[in-house]
Amino acid sequence: MSRFVVVAASLLSLAATIFCGAVRAQQLGSPANAAAPASQTPAAEQQRGDQVIQKPGAPAGAAAQGAGAASDPQKQCVKPNEFAVELRSGRNPVGASIVLATNFLPTNQRVDVGVRAPYEEGVRYFAGIDYGDETYLFRRQDAVTRRATESDPLVQKHLLEPDQTIVTLNMADDLAWFWSRVDLYLYTCNNPAGQSPWRVSSVSVRLSPYWFSIFAVIAEVLILYLWIAFALRKQDHRFASFLAALNPAKVSAGPDGKGSLSTFQTLAFSLAVAALISLLLLQTGTLVDLSGSILTLLGISGIGATIAKGTDNQRNTLSADNRAWLLRHGWIPMAKAVVDPANATWRDFFSTDGVFDVYRYQSFIFGLVVIGGLIAAGVSQLSTFVVPNTILGIVGLSQVVYIGGKLVTPTNISDLNTAIVGLRTEEQKLKAAAVTKKQGQVASLAEAIPLVGQEAYDAYRQKARDVAAIFTDATGIAVEDASIEPIVT
Repeated sequence: MSRFVVVAASLLSLAATIFCGAVRAQQLGSPANAAAPASQTPAAEQQRGDQVIQKPGAPAGAAAQGAGAASDPQKQCVKPNEFAVELRSGRNPVGASIVLATNFLPTNQRVDVGVRAPYEEGVRYFAGIDYGDETYLFRRQDAVTRRATESDPLVQKHLLEPDQTIVTLNMADDLAWFWSRVDLYLYTCNNPAGQSPWRVSSVSVRLSPYWFSIFAVIAEVLILYLWIAFALRKQDHRFASFLAALNPAKVSAGPDGKGSLSTFQTLAFSLAVAALISLLLLQTGTLVDLSGSILTLLGISGIGATIAKGTDNQRNTLSADNRAWLLRHGWIPMAKAVVDPANATWRDFFSTDGVFDVYRYQSFIFGLVVIGGLIAAGVSQLSTFVVPNTILGIVGLSQVVYIGGKLVTPTNISDLNTAIVGLRTEEQKLKAAAVTKKQGQVASLAEAIPLVGQEAYDAYRQKARDVAAIFTDATGIAVEDASIEPIVT
């Protein structure tokens, strides 16, 4: 009996299980439940509408992974093959205007580009260049975003307000060739609803090549220097003599035919500053102000050259009365002789009357130091370059001592002037004695000699020979014996 009960219970359990399975299957296949997917379609469509459209060239799963997620503002959101779609097409929102402090963007250096948009912490700007036939995306580390401050040139020129955005671009020299015009794009990747740029700004600008500008400036300096030497050439010059005339000592020769240190310094400073200004013009398309230190330096060398020239003219030039006397006696030609700098050498920069001058050497050395510092500072600091006051003082003091040395150092010309004045006095005494003896004007030297006496005449001739020797030593002009005769008529 108990065995029958167990078997019956098992059969009832199996029947209940089969019946429940049949009912479940009927429910899943009923029409009421078949409409459930259709009722879920609007929600599914809404979910698909929130997804980001997959960008061309992106992986198949990229859209599914970024659906509804904001992009990371610190990560690049444009790939090289997406430049045309994301930037050039204009499909993304337009950003704030871009401002530049220069007409050209210089390469091979860091350049500040302003964006007239408030600076936002954590938002990075990325950059790209469109050449028309090809494109270039800056590396992440080559575009640095920062806040504009009062000390920035863009703010000082009133192109940007403080607390707006500055993007510092590291421009490689291979980005430019012969001042090509490109489109510069700056964009952010803080899109709240996808992986495309959020704001895109663009500007058309020319890129200036760095090394080509350097070579152009070097060529300019060489042409200017060659032009100076060509302008000062002799009429009968040859190619070999022209090359010899390129010696800086000959180019900067003074009235005495020797190399002038002050003229050389003024020429060197002028060429250095002109080269840097030209380089800045080629790289940025703008001119730059010169700092007060550079103007002071040019002023010191220029004033020193002017005073030195005046000192040389005063000390190395015969007085008007002596020159007239020499012209009457035929010691010097009537036409003014052209100074020949052929004998000028580098030694003239460091010596006075053939003796080493430490003050000239000091002025030369510190002049080279200043020029080296000016070139090292480069074009970006021409308006702010500061020559230390001690260096300016040394250069100025060297000029003062150099000019002072010229004033106190005796020269052959000063001795010659004194000797000629003495000879003129003796001639006047001889003439006066003859006129007094005759009680009237003397017709000739032969008539005057017996009147003044042979001894007085011979004494004058001896003195005239001595003065002629000094004259020949100072000027290199030989005096004929007939020219030393006194003029008593």
